[in-house]
Amino acid sequence: MKKFFLIFCFLGFLTMGTVAQQYQEGIPWGNSYFKPSIEFIYAHSDNIMRVDSSMGEKLNDNFWVIRPQIGIEFPFENSYVNFSLNYEYKDYDDYDLKHNDTWGGTFNSQFRFSNNSVLTIKDHYIQGVQQTEQFDPDMEVYWGTAKFTRNDAKIDYLIKVTSLNTLSFFLRHNFINFKGDYDSGVLPFFSYNQKGGGVAWRYHYQPLASLLFEWETVESDPIEDNYYYTVVGSYTTEKSYRENRISIGWEGNAQRKLSGFAKIGYKEMDFGKYLGLSFDDYKGLAADAGLTLKVAQFSELSGVFFRHADQSSFNVNNYYTATGADLRFHHQFSRRLFGTIGGRYQKNSYPEAIDYDIDGDGLTDVAMFWYLRGQHREDEIIEFLAELGYHFTPRISLRVNYFYEDRDCNLRYIDVYNILRKPFTYSENRFVFQIQMGW
Repeated sequence: MKKFFLIFCFLGFLTMGTVAQQYQEGIPWGNSYFKPSIEFIYAHSDNIMRVDSSMGEKLNDNFWVIRPQIGIEFPFENSYVNFSLNYEYKDYDDYDLKHNDTWGGTFNSQFRFSNNSVLTIKDHYIQGVQQTEQFDPDMEVYWGTAKFTRNDAKIDYLIKVTSLNTLSFFLRHNFINFKGDYDSGVLPFFSYNQKGGGVAWRYHYQPLASLLFEWETVESDPIEDNYYYTVVGSYTTEKSYRENRISIGWEGNAQRKLSGFAKIGYKEMDFGKYLGLSFDDYKGLAADAGLTLKVAQFSELSGVFFRHADQSSFNVNNYYTATGADLRFHHQFSRRLFGTIGGRYQKNSYPEAIDYDIDGDGLTDVAMFWYLRGQHREDEIIEFLAELGYHFTPRISLRVNYFYEDRDCNLRYIDVYNILRKPFTYSENRFVFQIQMGW
């Protein structure tokens, strides 16, 4: 019954969108704009849990997702305030997902003052289930069914120092909490609380381009969960750490055809002791770039390049590094028909060798760690995406895409039954049908 109710709501949104689509900014509502939207996805995956056949049977299943969203924009003078609320319902045909509902909200505002200073306030909230990138952005965790809560808030105040120079100060608070889940059995990660801030100096050598210097510090502390066991053992490196990062870079438009940003710098992550033991701290390169090149009137090439160090929950490792690139080519065949093709390569590396007796009590925390002891983990991740889409109107579009992902982890072991196991290796083929409507 719930499925049919959601589909009915989806069709209702389509009807409303057809009536109101003439307004580019949204539906006028007094001095504001009302922006409803909805997305419907139906997909097939040949490996929904992302496992290698050596670890068990691959589950071949269909799933569907419906995502309604409501947004309100309040523009005034040179400032604005935006609110959005969104909901997601996800279900599989065969697999029993314990939590189907995801709730979220976003607050985004900017206030410009007479002295040319700018105050920006942002907040993102989500009570999610399978969005693992929310608590582990570089794919150490790639499957989870545990319910979690995240809130990420940031305040930025920019001051115009001279006609070509601006100085900004920012504060940020981010937390992840799994305490609300009592049904999933194990946690894919641990809860943590982060607070930080920094300064950024921009030299605007052109009206639409700037050179950037940035310093940021973050303090992260784990939050004790109601779970003793996790997917990687009865003990994980739930340590606090202090991070400092210094970057130089560029952002804006280099020319009419190239836009984006690029930052490179140095990052330190200093971790505390765990169980009386010290494991590796990170000191090294940190880099991010997101660039878009307009190669022709109706074609553009976009790329994301990165070198990150992230906190880890795998065995004794404090952190892992993620290095990679993502390239996409988008072409508008006609006013309505468009297509995208792209790929990604990423390598995740772990500094510490696997320890099968972390706490020194003589007991193995996870049986496979006994087989893997002494190995250093490295994952190579390859993704491929092809998409074809059609705009029925400026507010209604249809997309069909194919997604392939392959993770080749170097960890291997032969168990007591003389079977070769690949615990963190998998491949997945996914076919997706998607309808989007709204603003």
